[in-house]
Amino acid sequence: MKRILFIAAALLVGLSAAAKVELTPLFTDNMVLQQNSQAPIWGKAAPGAAIKVTTSWDNKTYNATTAADGRWEVKVSTPKGSFMKYNITISDGEPVTLQNVVIGEVWIASGQSNMQMPMESWRAVRVNKGDIDGSSQFADLRLLQVARATGMSERDWFKADFDGWQESSAETVRNFSAAGWYFGRKLLQELKVPVGIIHTSWGGTIIEAWMSAGVVNSYPEMRPKYNIVKSLSEDESDRERTFEEEMAAFYKSVTTQDNGLSGGVPVWAMPTFDDSAWSKIVLPRKVQEIWRNINGIFWFRKEIEVPASWEGKDITLSLGPVDDYDETYWDGQLVGFGRQWNKNREYTIPARLVKKGKAVITIRCTDDHGDGGLYGDPRLLFVQGPDGKKIMLDNVWKVTLSVSFEGIPKSTAREPNMVTVLYNAMVKPLAPYAIKGAIWYQGESNASWAYRYRELQPAMIADWRATWGYDFPFYITQIANYKQVKPIPAEDDWAELREAQAMATKSMDKVGMACIIDIGEADDVHPVRKQEVGERLARLALANDYGKKIVCNGPRVSSYAIRNGSITLNFSDVAGGLQVITSGDFATDRYGKDAINSELVKKAEAGELVGFQIAGADRVWHWADAKIVVKKGFGANQVVVSSPEVPYPVAVRYGWAVNPVCNLFNSEGLPAWPFRTDDWPGMTYGRL
Repeated sequence: MKRILFIAAALLVGLSAAAKVELTPLFTDNMVLQQNSQAPIWGKAAPGAAIKVTTSWDNKTYNATTAADGRWEVKVSTPKGSFMKYNITISDGEPVTLQNVVIGEVWIASGQSNMQMPMESWRAVRVNKGDIDGSSQFADLRLLQVARATGMSERDWFKADFDGWQESSAETVRNFSAAGWYFGRKLLQELKVPVGIIHTSWGGTIIEAWMSAGVVNSYPEMRPKYNIVKSLSEDESDRERTFEEEMAAFYKSVTTQDNGLSGGVPVWAMPTFDDSAWSKIVLPRKVQEIWRNINGIFWFRKEIEVPASWEGKDITLSLGPVDDYDETYWDGQLVGFGRQWNKNREYTIPARLVKKGKAVITIRCTDDHGDGGLYGDPRLLFVQGPDGKKIMLDNVWKVTLSVSFEGIPKSTAREPNMVTVLYNAMVKPLAPYAIKGAIWYQGESNASWAYRYRELQPAMIADWRATWGYDFPFYITQIANYKQVKPIPAEDDWAELREAQAMATKSMDKVGMACIIDIGEADDVHPVRKQEVGERLARLALANDYGKKIVCNGPRVSSYAIRNGSITLNFSDVAGGLQVITSGDFATDRYGKDAINSELVKKAEAGELVGFQIAGADRVWHWADAKIVVKKGFGANQVVVSSPEVPYPVAVRYGWAVNPVCNLFNSEGLPAWPFRTDDWPGMTYGRL
């Protein structure tokens, strides 16, 4: 039976030990309330208790009586934002005072890992260090970090880092969303009022996890997924216990299927075993590059020649990390095992096993989710003798798949990719806290279902707005360029996802999008340049919600005409005109080492306008010649595209690839949005 736990201790943040009133981490010292609003304040106390809330900015007292379940709520009138510090006193007879309260602008920042990406963690610290060190000068940028959690049903409580709101400082900023922090800083600098950012995100998550049960159940194919969630215990420890039991049974069954073991003996690790039928793999490398989307038990073998000088002496075998688990053998003898996917393996081969001549290293690798195998630093793959000399192992191995883990149990204890669970635990508890709007960076995990995202993104926005009860502004970050550059035009799911994101800006009011097609990186899905992300999102808010006369969008196609074997494209949002901007020193990161010397990239970096594709009625795409032209009276707001291979063009695309080589910008340095003029079904069409 599902059990819903109400953990009062998690709610008693910012309160004295004697207080009866219970508050969520939304209501603590350092909080920011939305200016010029009727801001809800709520909590719990004893049923029937008389609650008084007094605000120091006007010395006004608001009264409420708790309901039978102990809930109470008032709405306080907030003044115009300023840097004045206020107090709020809440009492059911025993007063609690929240101090250092400010009035300003409040925004939610949410999404998956690129919104979660902290200022200091991962690779971002190399570009953010100066801002981290100087963050205390922005103390009126207040931060609330929602702790990651899943909920099988809607919750009215949550936990937060630091137990609530914090002033911006080196300590509080380090693990806070970089995109969210830079967004907030830009607003603070431009608006001259305090800014509060409520950060609630989780890396690698699908949009369906951020949607309510009501919306999820409006999609028939999602109802079975929701029914699974509804059947699970609210208690995380119960779900973990169930998973451990299921996994134990699963591993017991698959061990009997592993042909590398016979009666518990690792026959595939024996020196005499014939591995000639196995595949070859150059390590380090993920096994999914050979067995796409497959997890299971993989065996690796490598024969080396042991020097005579090492015989009878201890030597060291280093493998780097093995994802997820390993049992490692030397000439058929177990010499080590590991159960931590990101921990380096370093095993001692005892002197009694070290013989001169041929030796066989065998690794039985169990990969139960995500990527697997040996794909760490190549410098960590070696055998080292007592004389310090190394035999490097970052080269050809033999590999085979023994057992596929199709149907492996999945943990629901902390699994975020289930419908509704993040909405329940990380969105619903925040409402109806008064906010100005929300910024969003998510979509990578939904790229394989890009056409469906056309429906899901607007549905989620409408869902959140219904939860708060008003249509607040919502600004999307279009997913960045990523992966290897494709030398020829092709269909692409990431391009289709970007298109779906852009479509939401046309179908909904108060929805905008920041294009970042120029700051992604070929080899990392987490580009480090989050300052541009935050500030481009802030441009949208400043222009659309705060009346600032600034350009907030990159060039967007407004119309086109086909004539004389070419297509003329008209652009809006050109500011002072269209221009080509090269990536310069960033080009290698953007396009990748493999593509930096390609003809396409060379053209782009030489200042030639690139990124356009053109097709005729045969729907075969070709790279197009493109040039910026000046329409009289309008400035540089047109691009004419053509190709000698397409004498009768019917459609054009721009930036249509997972990592497009494209370089069209406006005079404000904002990139043109990827687009297409055709509506031909893409590669994700029809996927559910």
